Amino acid sequence: MGKPIVLHIGESIKYNHDFYNKDFLSRFDVVRSEEPDRESFIQALKSKKYGDFSAIFRPHFQTGGEMGQWDDELISLLPPSVRIFASAGAGYNWADVDALGQRKIWYANGAGASDEAVSDTGLYMVLSVFRNFTRAQLAARTADVDEFEKTHKLIATISSNPRDHILGIVGLGNISKKLAYKARTALGMDIHYFDVVRASQEEERALGATYHSTLDSLLEVADCISLHCPLNKHTQDLISTPQLSMMKAGSRIINTARGQVLNEDALVAALERGHISAAGLDVHYHEPQVSKKLSEMPQVTLTTHIAGGALNTRINFELGALKNILRVLSDDGGFTGEDPLTPVNSKAFKSA
Repeated sequence: MGKPIVLHIGESIKYNHDFYNKDFLSRFDVVRSEEPDRESFIQALKSKKYGDFSAIFRPHFQTGGEMGQWDDELISLLPPSVRIFASAGAGYNWADVDALGQRKIWYANGAGASDEAVSDTGLYMVLSVFRNFTRAQLAARTADVDEFEKTHKLIATISSNPRDHILGIVGLGNISKKLAYKARTALGMDIHYFDVVRASQEEERALGATYHSTLDSLLEVADCISLHCPLNKHTQDLISTPQLSMMKAGSRIINTARGQVLNEDALVAALERGHISAAGLDVHYHEPQVSKKLSEMPQVTLTTHIAGGALNTRINFELGALKNILRVLSDDGGFTGEDPLTPVNSKAFKSA
């Protein structure tokens, strides 16, 4: 009997070569998907081209998506031998993780690997929306003396220090806990949060965080909202016109989560009428297309979904996917009995 088969989708290993060669290949036979599109991938699954593989391995979240959405059509074609889908990246809106769980297939993401980088980006966004750094940078890059002088005089009249302002966090996970700590200790901000699951009293005390039982309650008091929730059917357009209208006049909003959590048309309207004074977006509703209206607004800080874009993140994404498979998959292709290190669909898996 041979070693369990792992189906590798996307680009080759880039960083953790020693671990891959010594710890991973000694346990598993790895086969690479060769399919350029969804239709050919479906045919490959139907014909059992890759055999009875026990795991799906996607070490780089920017590749390996040729087959499109992992929905019932694809998931129903997986061999019953599959135990885990281990992917790099923190997001998982491209896969129906509950459907996988109902088939007793773990889905594990790269949670934790990008915490430091994304929370640093969040901190940058906080500084930028309070101090209007993007407006100043745009003016400086004109190399125009008059524009420099005009902006130099303007900025001090429209900017504030973050200290003693309320940072309202929507979704208190690992990334936003780090942001809360950094914003409180470095910038002197007051931390408030809303989440469907309340943190422990110990965590709240450690972060100096005030809990809100409703999103509306948080929106009404925050001077700056930072979004940190996954994208799903419950969170798409979570923040739209009604929610933005609840926020204080002149408040700010930041999104380093997923673009479609924040309705950009509603945001543009709120910015145009001045109700929202500034925004910072690393993610975009129609990504990779950036809103042309938002791109023309100097009070809006825009980046290209690079919040987690540090080399350390990529190394640990890849390593985490390897370790999740090693933890779950036994030498005979069955379950070890251990949960993945970073499971996403525990509830669906354990109720199946």
